[in-house]
Parts: sequence; structure tokens; C-alpha cells
Amino acid sequence: LPEDKVVVMTITSIEDLEYWQDRDDVEYVEKDTRVYPLAESTPWGINAVKAMSVSDSTIFNQRVCIIDSGYDINHPDLPSGNNVSGRSLIDGESWIEDGSGHGTHVAGTIAAIGGNNRGVVGVNRNGQINLHIVKIFSNSGAFSYTSDLIEAAEACASAGSTVINMSLGGKWWSVAESNAFDRIAESGILLVAAAGNDGDTSKLYPASYSSVISVGAIDSNKNRASFSNYNDALDIVAPGARVRSTSPGGYYTTWGGTSMASPHVAGVAALVWSNFPNKSNEEIRQVLESSAEDLGVSGRDNQFGAGLVRADRAYSLLNVMNPPTGDPICVDKAGWYDSDGVTYNCEWYTQGDNCQKFGHLFPNFGQTANQACCACNSQNNGGCTDDPLGWNDSDGPIFNCEWYSQADNCATYGGFYGVQGRTANQACCACGGGKR
Repeated sequence: LPEDKVVVMTITSIEDLEYWQDRDDVEYVEKDTRVYPLAESTPWGINAVKAMSVSDSTIFNQRVCIIDSGYDINHPDLPSGNNVSGRSLIDGESWIEDGSGHGTHVAGTIAAIGGNNRGVVGVNRNGQINLHIVKIFSNSGAFSYTSDLIEAAEACASAGSTVINMSLGGKWWSVAESNAFDRIAESGILLVAAAGNDGDTSKLYPASYSSVISVGAIDSNKNRASFSNYNDALDIVAPGARVRSTSPGGYYTTWGGTSMASPHVAGVAALVWSNFPNKSNEEIRQVLESSAEDLGVSGRDNQFGAGLVRADRAYSLLNVMNPPTGDPICVDKAGWYDSDGVTYNCEWYTQGDNCQKFGHLFPNFGQTANQACCACNSQNNGGCTDDPLGWNDSDGPIFNCEWYSQADNCATYGGFYGVQGRTANQACCACGGGKR
């Protein structure tokens, strides 16, 4: 490197190193360290809840409060502008400090920034979500009290939060705490909490209060995570095993627990609610549970609650309940990506001139990007809903409209196996049917 008066060489022994260090005409000797390309990945949990299928363009109308151990506001993959505020209940420690990293990890699942070629992507990825942080755990990871949690939740409410995430809990039911959460829920705030990590039927609070959504954890095979509590208070499940997210200092870590599952639900709640801001917290809760992907035995059960939270299903159900008026609103085909793989979804096609170059190529699920993605001038205007909603063919619940949207299932089987008087070609939008 003659311009910098630097020579690159290979030194194979301590003697060689000392020789060059001792020379009068050598100013310094240092290691030629490795440099790596930056890359961004979508954690499996974000794909499992289908967050990328729902637009976060209006997420600025939501404020998620995270009651936890703090927040690394200098992390390059997390929001850090005027849309992030906070408060610490720990004397001498700021809410922007996070000694344990727990709160920063939770925040990344909810709000890690997408499209920056860095780290991970959160459920809400455009950086515009409002966050309010309440630090309730010290940098040493010490516990807090019920009274602290009540104060923290009230601080969330005072900050104008719409959703509160609590990846925490205790084993004791409290009159004061139960009454406080009832009051906060009645004020219009959606409450979400971790079900617990004992792997048994014990109940954790605040998750097990009726005013709070209790969230259990599944693994990437959609099995109940071995550590996840299961009982009659469990409402819903979300990814909670081997979840990669943000960590203090600009790092990323992989953790497991219902603490990791809870922010998936809180994030999806905010995402869906942002598209239907006139809905109440109770209506959003009902939609999340009624549209969940059924796991385990048919219907609600203590292992999985209502099932796996799904942003796409919740959005679609609300669209059915509230059909658009006036000019149709464009909605990307849920879960679509092109034949080159999941990276090349409708979000990818919004970048640069990808639509112009590739929109007519690489069809998948029977559609190209020009047909499936709003960014590519698709006429997929959201006016189609599967009819009846929740249809499956005569072979069982596995063979539903989502299954028919894969590969060439419509073409091969869409005219057969009718049930409720309808085949897939009549019931499913993916097969050209449904209600339009």
C-alpha cells in the first residue's frame, strides 16, 4: 500500500515479529484483521408469524411499551429517534442502559429495523413504531416487586401506549395487580405477557390474569417448547425457541423462553392494529386469537391456547369484517415470494427498480411479482377473501386454502375433494375462487 507507506507481509514466528518491531525504520506492526460483509437476516419467528405479509406503513399510530431491563438506544438496528422514550424505576440507572440485555432482545423482535443490510428484522421493521421503555430490572438483573410492575404499567398508560409487553412474571396472584391490569385494559390498552418457563401447568402472573394475553412458546417445528408453561389460562403461542435478536453493544444473540415469544404477539398486535386503528383493544385481542393457526388437537387446548399468532390471518379476518369502501386498498398476496426463495418477497420488490427488472419473471404460487405485489402495480386489491373463511377440503384441516396456495396444488387438486358444497377452486382466492 505505497500511498499509505504500509507493507503487507506474512510473519510466521515470534522471532520474525520481534525483528520487525525492533527495526528503527518500522513505525508499527499490527495484525491484518478480517473484514466481513454486512448482511441482514429475517429470524424464523418473524416468518412464522407472517409479519412480512402485512404492511407496517402506518405503524406510527401505535406505541408499544416494553417493561423490562432497559434499551440500548445506540444499537444501530433499533429505533433511536424522537419516537423512542422511556423511564427508569431503578435509582441511578437510566432506561437507555441494559445490563442484562433482556429488554434489548425483546425490543429487537418487536422493532428491529429492516432494509439496512444489518443484523435482523423485527415484526415492525420500518423504524417508525413508537416505543416507550420502562426499566424495572437493574443492570445486575435483580428482581422487582408487584408494586413496581403496577407503577411501570401505569407509566406505560400515561405515555399513551396502545400495547404493553411484559416478558416477566411471578408466581403469586395479587389483588392490587389484578385490579390495576383490569383498569388499564378497560382504558383501551392491550396487555401481553410471558406464560412462564417452568415447562409445567403452573401459572405465572400477570400473564394468567384474564385481562392479559398469556403467551406460550413454540419451536421452529411448531411443537410446544419444552420449557413453556401450559394451562387453562394460556391464550396463544408464538416463536420462543432459539430466537435471534438485538443485544447491547451492537451485537446479536440467540435466546429462548416465553420472554421471546411474548414480543412476537405484542409486535403482531401493534402491526395489525396499525392497519385498523379504529378497532378496540378487545377486538384486536379477539381477532388475534380467532385467526390463530390451530396447533395440537383441534380447537383451543392448554398446550397451545388458540394456536400460533398469525399477522396475515388477523389482517385478512379484519378485512372481511371491515370491507374497504371507495377506492380499493391494495394488499400484497399473503406469504408470496418468487421462485428464487423467501428473500425475494413483496418487501424486496419495493426496493430500487426490482419490479421493472424482475416483476414479470420467477413466478411462484401461480403468480409473478407483477401479479402478487402492490409495489409492482398489482391489481390484487384485497377484495378477495376465502369463502367460507377457514375452509378446508374433505381430507381434513391440513388441506386448507393456505395449503392450496402452495406449488401447483390448485391446478392438481382444486376441482376435487369438495366440502360444504365447495371445492378449493370455488372457496380459495389462491385458486381463483373466494368472495370478491
